[in-house]
Amino acid sequence: MRVMKQREGQFIILAVLMIAIMMVSLGAVLYSAVTYYKRERWEEYLGVIDHVKISCYRLVEISLANYTLTDDTNVLEDNLIRWQSDLKKVYPGFGIVLNYYDSWLARQWYSNVSFSGANVTFTMNITSVGITGYEFTVSAFLQVKLLEAVYDSREKTWTILLAVYREELMPVTNLQGSSFSVKLDGLQTDFSVARYYNGTYNTFVYQLLCSGIQRAPTTTMVNVTDSRGIKVVASYPPA
Repeated sequence: MRVMKQREGQFIILAVLMIAIMMVSLGAVLYSAVTYYKRERWEEYLGVIDHVKISCYRLVEISLANYTLTDDTNVLEDNLIRWQSDLKKVYPGFGIVLNYYDSWLARQWYSNVSFSGANVTFTMNITSVGITGYEFTVSAFLQVKLLEAVYDSREKTWTILLAVYREELMPVTNLQGSSFSVKLDGLQTDFSVARYYNGTYNTFVYQLLCSGIQRAPTTTMVNVTDSRGIKVVASYPPA
């Protein structure tokens, strides 16, 4: 009889242990499912934020490119208003509200140091998850520096050295010959392009070599258009 009671007690203890293990396991599974769901949803919203930011960068770049090609001062404002409306269609149900301020387009051309630039500061709300006041600034910029121009009377060449920079004054190193055009004394001129690092100026430079030049030109004008379509016109001496 004592053996039977002892076995019965052991069975009850074993059953309790099994139930406890099952409860712990079930809790772990439920916790894992809930945290996975939360993580997946937050990753989705973070993906939306990144996509909106990238699209805003591209919008500002396109607007600046259009401005430098058409001189349309309203192009940035028009594109921003359209983008605010389109976002609600792209992400229905998210409650995305995009606002902006400090928006401008600017250019300073026809100097040995010339630039084109744009800037917009955005604030974004995603009301479906309570995200409010998320702020970021987008800038687009292209600068051209005419470093020097030298005439070789023996070779009949006019050599132009220039440096090109984008946002945060990062050197632009991927321009091709088609990115440039040159006018000497107002006349379109053929040229060849070489790219290299110049230790004298401590920067990456483009060398534009104009051949068959009978005398040193009075004015030099270089038109530069980068891969984004943003244009800058630099000249020497300044117009």
